[in-house]
Amino acid sequence: MTNEKVEEKKKRLADSVGDFIRYWGFKEVHGRIWVHIYLAENPITAKELTKKLGVTKGLVSTALAELIAYQVVEKVNVGDARSPGYQSNTDLVQVINNILRNRELKLTTRIKEDSEALAKEMVDADSLMLDKINKLQDMTRFAVDSLQKLLNSKAISTERFIKIMRLIS
Repeated sequence: MTNEKVEEKKKRLADSVGDFIRYWGFKEVHGRIWVHIYLAENPITAKELTKKLGVTKGLVSTALAELIAYQVVEKVNVGDARSPGYQSNTDLVQVINNILRNRELKLTTRIKEDSEALAKEMVDADSLMLDKINKLQDMTRFAVDSLQKLLNSKAISTERFIKIMRLIS
């Protein structure tokens, strides 16, 4: 396969991963950048990424900062302090754990706390409303608990999951 065809296939893969990453609530560019960094034989610079992706330097810079914050990629010295290189964190399990811990766990914990605060304010509500709030609390507690167990490599109760699913149906 020619180098041109390889680059074309890498671009197509980057676009596919970008679509998938967007589905999970990130920006498409995050996935596209990650694929190019992950597949690069050596650290790749922001300038190279800008050229490969056909996007602005600002977009690449912002996306790289976000990927670094999630520990998906890391900045490395490639000899020119003004133009660092980037390499991917190749431990994909750690990457997923970092994202689950720093994004999903924070979001679900906030929902759990907000639903508990609402429940405290609505102690005098009608029974139908209290039932709905209790179901919401059960779901969010389960979500937080499950994420914490997953992140700590503990078993998640399938019985509890089935119970939650019956509550919401």
